[in-house]
Amino acid sequence: MKTKLALVVLALVAVSSIMVGGLFADTPAPIPGITGPDAHPNGCVDCHAVQGGKDYRLPQGLLAMKGVKHPDITKIVKKVPDGCMMCHKAGAKMGNIDVVLHKAHFENPTTNHFVAFYQGSCLSCHKIDTTTGIMAVKSAAANW
Repeated sequence: MKTKLALVVLALVAVSSIMVGGLFADTPAPIPGITGPDAHPNGCVDCHAVQGGKDYRLPQGLLAMKGVKHPDITKIVKKVPDGCMMCHKAGAKMGNIDVVLHKAHFENPTTNHFVAFYQGSCLSCHKIDTTTGIMAVKSAAANW
């Protein structure tokens, strides 16, 4: 009896493994720029743009931040986020760009637009060289 039960369990495990493996084998996880197209090849400026009649570009967003008086970046920043490094380099009084951007994009996850709309995808802002495995930040010409 134990042998029959063991064979039935083994058969169920084998069938389950085949079924589950078959479900995932033909549908790789969508990874922007790796297993599918990159909808945001220019990083910041692809999302922070005029969309649906609303202006989401960085200068407008920075002016709207509560409790922060950010200087006008329209005349000095030519490439985003590279140009932000003038003030936001490592150890800067104004905060390291990595910390500032990650905090802004991931705080309050239940109401955060980046998390809700863009699924908090790291590859919206970062790109990975699949040959070397090196990650880089996407940067592009300012859109203002």
